[in-house]
Amino acid sequence: MSLRVAFGGRIAREEVRNRLSAMPEIAFTEVGDLTEIAPLVDRNDVLVISDPRGAEGKVLADALRGPNNAVRWIQCVSAGVDGIVSQGIPASIVITNQGGAVAPTVAEHAMALLLGMARQIGPTYERSLRGTWDPKFTPPIMALEGRTLAVVGFGNIGRNVARRAKAFDMQILGLARAPHDEEFADEMHALTELHAVLARADAVVVCVASVPETHYLMNAAAFAACKKGALFVNVTRGDTVDSLALRAALESGQLGGAAIDVTETEPLPDGDPLWKTPNLIISPHVAGAGGTRTGSRIVATVVENLGRYLRNEPLLHKV
Repeated sequence: MSLRVAFGGRIAREEVRNRLSAMPEIAFTEVGDLTEIAPLVDRNDVLVISDPRGAEGKVLADALRGPNNAVRWIQCVSAGVDGIVSQGIPASIVITNQGGAVAPTVAEHAMALLLGMARQIGPTYERSLRGTWDPKFTPPIMALEGRTLAVVGFGNIGRNVARRAKAFDMQILGLARAPHDEEFADEMHALTELHAVLARADAVVVCVASVPETHYLMNAAAFAACKKGALFVNVTRGDTVDSLALRAALESGQLGGAAIDVTETEPLPDGDPLWKTPNLIISPHVAGAGGTRTGSRIVATVVENLGRYLRNEPLLHKV
């Protein structure tokens, strides 16, 4: 009997679809939207999907807890899985993610945001549009060379950020829930040491996963602990940062600038105070977009895990 697989991933969709449809050992069903996945849980063994967030995640989780559910494994093609995990699915269902396939691209975006702030690219562009020659900036232009970067969360994304920052001769202070020696970190610390590390950093990049202990990890106390004028970047999950505290830190000048690719509510609503917060760059959750190799890495992970599942071998990248 063929392995029954339902596919509703949004990331690398064409590449994954083409590979799955060519595998004779699976019975493959594709849906156009994640809302169509829930009715299929009674007739599929495996789901290959993007992480369903908000209402989509609740509908799917409700179906997975139903008496007719046949799904035994969910392979997410996204890095995050908190949208489905947070809804409380049965413990018998195995969840795996893409294994850092998008991490290099996200790290590149984080460095672009950091460089853009340090080198005042936004204000420079605005002045060029106005035809204004003015070399003075507040805060002043900053070089990354010789500066200290705190990388909060040292998984696939954090490791890739650190690797790129090392090329700019930055000192890297890594923070992780379970710290261990890392090739691209000068020091590694536990998340419990967050405030002490923030006090030493000229720039902070948040790459931590969304779990209960990281909810609002960057809060008013954390921003107060930062070195005055530090630059701040968040490229992973919006609920790791208290947006009110972030806004206050920017308005007071405690932070010299901030750039976020994620917000707690997405899309960020019209009229949200963050839109008018000074020295804040907001990009619309696009850090993982544009990678020329991301799709092939995701396909490789999905195919490898399907093969392992069929051979009854341990799956890679279990959450």
